[in-house]
Amino acid sequence: MKKIAMILLASMLVLSGCTESNIVSGGSNQDYSDLPQPVGGIVWEQLWEDWDEAYTDQDIYPFSETVNGGVYEDENAMKFFILLNQEISKEEASEYATEVIKGLGTLIAEQNPDYTPAGEDSYGSFIDRYDIYVMVAPDDSKSEESTWILEDNIPAGEYREVGSGQS
Repeated sequence: MKKIAMILLASMLVLSGCTESNIVSGGSNQDYSDLPQPVGGIVWEQLWEDWDEAYTDQDIYPFSETVNGGVYEDENAMKFFILLNQEISKEEASEYATEVIKGLGTLIAEQNPDYTPAGEDSYGSFIDRYDIYVMVAPDDSKSEESTWILEDNIPAGEYREVGSGQS
């Protein structure tokens, strides 16, 4: 039952583009100023724009459609919804999702030197303190769980490549 609720929530968030603090792809002229900004001394509006621009660059990631994410302070969680415009392998999805999360951790550290960037064994000190949920799916069938390439949960403070803890 919990998994069904999570699927419905993920689908609603991806379709509506609304989270406590999120990024919705659509170009650099988006206005994120009305979104609640979590703590951390970060200029979240700029961060989300930079993150989106970096990880949906079609020259580098031709399969990328959108990277959506949110900080859920009340759940001590960060959630990532990564949508693709073409099919890729589970291994490629795992590598991409790991890059996306580490990239956000590094961007946070660039904005606030109180946090360390992502490294070989860390997503970055800001992200490391949160539980991580990540879903990678084709954009055109994101509401159908059977088409998702991967879904993973990583406990706060644990580092591993996304998808490597699944069977």
